[in-house]
Amino acid sequence: MTAGLSGVIAAKEPGNIPSDGSRGYLAPVDSNDTKARFRAELDLHGDIPELDLLCYLICRLGGYTVDIAESRRKMDEAAKVMTPTFEGVIEALFVGPGALRGNTEDYYGVRNSMLCAVQTSGAGIPITLSVLALEHARRIDVPMVGIGLPGHFIVGSGTNHGLFADPFNGGRLLDRDGVRELHRRVTGRRDSWRESNLAPVCQRDIVFRILTNIKVACTKNFAERTNLAWVLELLSWFPQGAAFDARVAARALALFN
Repeated sequence: MTAGLSGVIAAKEPGNIPSDGSRGYLAPVDSNDTKARFRAELDLHGDIPELDLLCYLICRLGGYTVDIAESRRKMDEAAKVMTPTFEGVIEALFVGPGALRGNTEDYYGVRNSMLCAVQTSGAGIPITLSVLALEHARRIDVPMVGIGLPGHFIVGSGTNHGLFADPFNGGRLLDRDGVRELHRRVTGRRDSWRESNLAPVCQRDIVFRILTNIKVACTKNFAERTNLAWVLELLSWFPQGAAFDARVAARALALFN
């Protein structure tokens, strides 16, 4: 395990996991209080909310017990030993024994969108792995931005606009041509590329994309269906989100009854 990663695995996963693979709560969670804190953070900071805080609040709503202050402190400590460059952060997190990796075996599992679960298991999807890169970089003043490609998510240097990294694929460093080729492999199309694909994504939109991923995963996984109502509610608080109707959410859950 790398020095950086040892400090990353900070949050606890829930215990008492039933044999069918579904997840029980380790401890009661006040969902109303958690949602209120989430909304207050969105309202207070607009496009630049505290990304790690919102991700950990999502974990709580998803049934994970997370000591947010302790998890953030451990991320602070992990970042301190990283080389303070774009390449240094990427190498510390995604290269070598114990590195974070892309979850190719259970890509659509809801746990891949839960930051604390990704930290504990060491495996996640492109956007949550990218969030960990962004949050470690921020702590040591390394300029780094999120890049929301169609069907994939990577990070880019905030100073060298021709330097990118793909956290899902071992932190592979890419130039603009490499990103275009990655896009072609992911989408299967060469003619759909737009330079606007390289535009940085704000923190608020990163969180919206994570919630959208959870919504999709809930429809694919029967055991996760109970997450759907709170996900739909949180999505409605974003400018691009659909209005929340509790009756609509109830009908969506009824499909799984």
